[in-house]
Amino acid sequence: MSKNIIISLVVIILQLTVNFSVAAQDITVGGTVYNPQEDEPVIGAAVIVKGSNVGTATDINGNFSINASKDAILVISGFGFDTVEVAINGRTHIDIELKASSEILDEVVVIGYGVQKKSDVTGSISSVSGKDLNNVPVASALQALQGKASGVNIIQNSGAPGGATTIKIRGTGTINDADPLYVVDGFIVDDITHINPNDIANIEILKDAASSAVYGARAANGVVAITTKGGEKGKVSVTFDGYVGFSNPWKEINVMNTEEYALMRDYVNGTSVYSADGRIYNTKNPDGSFIFDDHKKFLVDTIRANSPKKWWDAITRTGIKQQYNLAVSGGNDNTKYMVSGSYYNEKGIVKSSDYARFNVRMNLQQKLANWLDFIANLSYSNEDRDLIPDGSSSVLKRVLNQNPMVMTYNSVGYWTEDHPLAQIARFHRNVKRDRFDGNITLSANFLRFFNYQFKASYYVTPETTNQFTEVNSLETDFLMTDLSTIYKYKTHTNKWEINNLLTFNWNNSIHSVTALAGQTAEGYSFSTQESTKKGTASNDPSQWYLSSGFTGDKNYGYDRKWTAVGFIGRVNYNLLDRYLLQANIRVDGSSKFSKNNRWGYFPSVSLGWKFSSESFLRDNTWLTLGKLRVGWGKLGNNRIDELARYTYLTSQLNYAYGQGTHILQPGSAALTLGNDNIKWEKTETYNVGLDLAFLNNKILFGVEYFNKRTTDMLLAVPTVPSVGLDVDPMTNAGAVKNYGVETQLTYRNSFGKFSFDVGFNFSWIKNKVTSLGTGNEPIYGSYLGEGSIQSDVTKTAVGRPIGSFYGYVTDGIFQSYDEVKASAQYEPGKMDSEQTTRPGDFRFKDLNGDGKITADDRTYLGSPLPDFVFGVPINLQYDGFSLSLFFQGQTGNKIFNVMDYYLYNAAEGNCYADLREKHWSGQISEPRAFYPLNTNNEVPDLDPNDAARNFRASDFLVKDGSYLRLKEVRFSYTFPQSKIAKLGLSSLTLSATAYNMLTFTKYDGFDPEVGKVTGSEGNNLSMGVDHGNYPQARSFSFGLKFGF
Repeated sequence: MSKNIIISLVVIILQLTVNFSVAAQDITVGGTVYNPQEDEPVIGAAVIVKGSNVGTATDINGNFSINASKDAILVISGFGFDTVEVAINGRTHIDIELKASSEILDEVVVIGYGVQKKSDVTGSISSVSGKDLNNVPVASALQALQGKASGVNIIQNSGAPGGATTIKIRGTGTINDADPLYVVDGFIVDDITHINPNDIANIEILKDAASSAVYGARAANGVVAITTKGGEKGKVSVTFDGYVGFSNPWKEINVMNTEEYALMRDYVNGTSVYSADGRIYNTKNPDGSFIFDDHKKFLVDTIRANSPKKWWDAITRTGIKQQYNLAVSGGNDNTKYMVSGSYYNEKGIVKSSDYARFNVRMNLQQKLANWLDFIANLSYSNEDRDLIPDGSSSVLKRVLNQNPMVMTYNSVGYWTEDHPLAQIARFHRNVKRDRFDGNITLSANFLRFFNYQFKASYYVTPETTNQFTEVNSLETDFLMTDLSTIYKYKTHTNKWEINNLLTFNWNNSIHSVTALAGQTAEGYSFSTQESTKKGTASNDPSQWYLSSGFTGDKNYGYDRKWTAVGFIGRVNYNLLDRYLLQANIRVDGSSKFSKNNRWGYFPSVSLGWKFSSESFLRDNTWLTLGKLRVGWGKLGNNRIDELARYTYLTSQLNYAYGQGTHILQPGSAALTLGNDNIKWEKTETYNVGLDLAFLNNKILFGVEYFNKRTTDMLLAVPTVPSVGLDVDPMTNAGAVKNYGVETQLTYRNSFGKFSFDVGFNFSWIKNKVTSLGTGNEPIYGSYLGEGSIQSDVTKTAVGRPIGSFYGYVTDGIFQSYDEVKASAQYEPGKMDSEQTTRPGDFRFKDLNGDGKITADDRTYLGSPLPDFVFGVPINLQYDGFSLSLFFQGQTGNKIFNVMDYYLYNAAEGNCYADLREKHWSGQISEPRAFYPLNTNNEVPDLDPNDAARNFRASDFLVKDGSYLRLKEVRFSYTFPQSKIAKLGLSSLTLSATAYNMLTFTKYDGFDPEVGKVTGSEGNNLSMGVDHGNYPQARSFSFGLKFGF
């Protein structure tokens, strides 16, 4: 009873708030809308006069009343029901049936070399509609996909335009390349950065072996299957979609201005005056502040004007992004086509960082005969990217750490030093990539139950990198020892694929059987050419060619190729639309392995039980679908160098023979040792899931537990130095486990013209290394050569996650020499003044209890891999207006903040603006008025040499990387067709979008979204190390979409 009262109030309120057009009509039409399957009224159904704004909603009893002409047509719709149209034909009372829609559950999803009804799927698949991707103002589909599928973690490695993205499906399964397999329109591709997100119809993410075993050779890390848009039957349709926007950093980091920096240096050096470089001397007032006398006024004022803010402003700008899409589609019973073109351009928030992409795509579906279909897809993309130093060479790190007292230029126009502005001005790096894709499919139906498909694809990708570093025009470099450098790097990639697929499909009222048998073959070739020259005639771009240099020749190149063949078998069986079975087998052979280990066998099986179809639940009115799923399977990974099993030889002048000054003799040496015994890396998965749908699909819920274990992990195992190898040899050693729970919940409903849907997806994932081969020796990574760090900061060890941070553990700050004497850092035999460690320095824990602080005291400090990843979409629609919000985030991960090493450390340039308030300050030898006593802080005392190595790799530099981000806010209005028909338009939508609107985090760096270090995207040992990476930008854009 209370439920009906609440629903009645909602309906009444909605009806009162709707602005209905009540023009003079001929008659008043009333009636009832009901669901014949449940013999119940439909509450809140929309009843609208077709082609107008006139409408109403049904009440608690399903009744409605509306004014309309006697010849009008009523359109009746409700969430979870099929929409119907009813002609009035002069009637004043009409009872209307709305049947429950099966569209959501009978939606077809891609399962690998085929499709299947969503309600019959027994594997683990997440589906994302292209509608959820097309409106996001980003360059790549993966960026738009972030947070929208459970079990999937997507992180952008760099916020630079066109920056790389890391995607993990159900955890990190290997130390090597753990990216998923990408499949576009049924064909395997190496990446999807070249694809225009607006061309995507939907994305399916295949997460378990049961779903992706048919791609067994390369599907151990999951599969991202993309279906692009195609033509539809009907008249020619032209659609334009575009937006223009601007962007800026969502956060800036405050560092010291020149006066604060001078005072800090005075404190650090223990002087009464500060000398910048022998040219500036200023005395101080009694309170410690500087006196800027008239004699030095011009120079001092100039330096004071050269503030950090001006350094930041000198290299940053307001970013601009724009995209324009144009599509033409149409078709009839025999031919369907679609041709689209797009242009994307983004100028980043840091100068000289730009990205542009041009796309053309064509899809043709042609019926050659009643039994024969032909499908062709052709596409071309051109990418043009200008880059700045990022990652470990981040120019943003240089800007923040730059001495603010340094002038940009001297009086004659030379750079005063190689500061960030000089670095950007001198450094020119451009990457151009073209890509040509083509594929065809011939599909023939025969003998009633059989279908044969021949599928072939080919793509070619030439890519050219041009880099020029200008002469370092410093006033001190009179001999021009730092020459200009030209660097060129060209690659050429070709890939072909041929598939032969035979499908059998038979069913009756009890049984349904679909069987697939197939053969696949693919080949990949890759060639490179790399050249370097130094000492060009000038910095003029017209002189940027190799022959203009005179020294430092480097010419290098190589060719790689591999081939693979596979055989597929799959059976889907459905008994009584209740009991489901899917069994797969994939057999793969790869040229990357020797003939004894070439073949891999990858089976899987999954079962499903639709318990909602059982007799004891069949007549219920609340449960639309209830399905239990279980699955098991094995998958493979062969993502290693094509020549990993071979020994590399290199020519060297490293053998001393004879006497005299020229005794080094040329010869050959092994660069690495081959291993003919390496074999497939294997991943075994188990999962159990529950899918529920309630109230005619208004509520959808899914939860799943998974456990996957990778064995025979392909590792480059470190060797002892005496072996003399430059590259560690590849072998099968180690195992890693990922396990967790993922869930997805959606609630959708409508009341009259108002409709909404709210979702929540959530994943909890744990990663643990269970073996690293003989001896279980740990693997170290992310070596940092900064000052007092000088060590690897990640360690992959048994019992811990891949790429975990490790280092020392701090235990407060020493307050006196007595505390130093009682610690493991005390140096016996030295006087207090001779001690390396002093009051104000960090106390480090002696974890192994040997009375000393050594490398053996380092320990696990956290993982860059998050425990929890989540996304929350909210969509509201009312009478043409739409508001969408999307929240995304993660918790439980750590970040190694290299920036804290620089900006808390007085031994390294400029520092945080609030360091004065944060660092330890005690009265040791003399009072310092400007830096008052403060012994309760967590940052150690300022030391110009960091003699005690306070800023070594420790928990002080490892930060919580959790965040919640309002990723997208989009407001749009779609005009009624009746208002735009006279303009010749079939649709018109205006929109405004904010991206990365708000971020909530405790992380003190630029951005908590830290992926892999730029330049090491294939290495999972570099996750979560922040060098002052190019941050994500906050952007605002305005869009227009229309069709005719």
